[in-house]
Amino acid sequence: MKQKFTWLILLIIPFILGSCNDTDDVQKIFTGRTWRLTYITKKNEHGWFRFPGVDDKVYESYDPINGSRKFTIEFTGNEEDGAIYGSFIGSGSVTSSGTWMANGKSNVFSANVQKSSVIDSKDTLGKYIIEGLKTATSYSGDTSNLFLYFEYNAETLCLVFAPNNP
Repeated sequence: MKQKFTWLILLIIPFILGSCNDTDDVQKIFTGRTWRLTYITKKNEHGWFRFPGVDDKVYESYDPINGSRKFTIEFTGNEEDGAIYGSFIGSGSVTSSGTWMANGKSNVFSANVQKSSVIDSKDTLGKYIIEGLKTATSYSGDTSNLFLYFEYNAETLCLVFAPNNP
């Protein structure tokens, strides 16, 4: 009986190990929802990174609950061999559009921002949102959180997104 159990385990192990996958489901992560920017921060930290020339009131205006400003982004695209290619539209206080790519195995991300503008000239944070999107080189996340990483003055910063709840 013990020998049959051992053989059964040996037969099952390859199926268990074969089902392991270290590639993100980029289609599921990026598409099918609208992402809302919650803040820009240093990698692995929480709360707003303080950019020069940006007043506290501007940061407060992006508060997801009480703020008067927001930036949302929607990605569309098709997955091919663990990578996805498509287009995006950003709207709200900052508008942007262009193409993008994400690789589920290497977590590489890039965006080619073709059009962008900051709607309110007093929104001194808007240019940093656009810069972060233009220079993002990697991502992490799932269907509940999306993080786009970029370099700014020798710091790794992160655009932090959550699903938009209207």
